[in-house]
Amino acid sequence: MCYGDPTKMLGVVLDGRALEPNENGHTVLDLFEHFCAYSGCDEKTIGKEAFAWAKLAYISARLRPT
Repeated sequence: MCYGDPTKMLGVVLDGRALEPNENGHTVLDLFEHFCAYSGCDEKTIGKEAFAWAKLAYISARLRPT
């Protein structure tokens, strides 16, 4: 199991999923990068682990159920 490891958990969440672009042509990964750019969510500033948890939470919340 990968509990406690946000990077591995994100891999499980994304495994086998096609990340379809939204109506504006952006994938959930594009949206996370944009979120980071305007919010200041930067790995160097907040740390690697906090950034990984933020990425997992953001992407998990934005994905549609399969």
